[in-house]
Amino acid sequence: MSYQQYVRDSEALYDQCCDAFKSGNEANGRRCATASVLFSFIAIESFINNMMDDFASLPKDIFTIHERGLLGESYVQFESSGEKAGQFVLTNRREYKRLEDKILFLIAKFGGGVTVDKGSSLWQKFERAKQLRDSLTHPRKEETPTPTMKDTEEVLETAKEIIQMVSAKVWGIKATF
Repeated sequence: MSYQQYVRDSEALYDQCCDAFKSGNEANGRRCATASVLFSFIAIESFINNMMDDFASLPKDIFTIHERGLLGESYVQFESSGEKAGQFVLTNRREYKRLEDKILFLIAKFGGGVTVDKGSSLWQKFERAKQLRDSLTHPRKEETPTPTMKDTEEVLETAKEIIQMVSAKVWGIKATF
């Protein structure tokens, strides 16, 4: 499924969340809000991972071994014996990177010398959205995360803005939803 479909699904779930909260159905509102938040992050992950895959498919000599490892989420290992002794090699072992690290890399590598301003309002909104997402995907007994309509709307809008920012800085074009 494309990132656009995940965004549309998140929007539909947000609409259902609003209807449920407004009609007093707190349980359904919470359920739809939670799903909308998660779909918003799936949209960002889909967009970023597909972009990483596109770059990973380019000729190997364009990137350093460590960059290829990051793009392909492969573990880079130093060989101390055999015919590759003294060299770094990609292994078949997966090494997953954080979403924010992928975003930072894509913009630093392909953004024409631009870097992400972690103090910007967009990055701060992204950090807050990530905290909410993390509280939903890694709940603790003592916490009961309950996203509000406002939280859900902010996460959805932040997801779109992050996708737009990366698209503009890396490809120089506006992403479509």
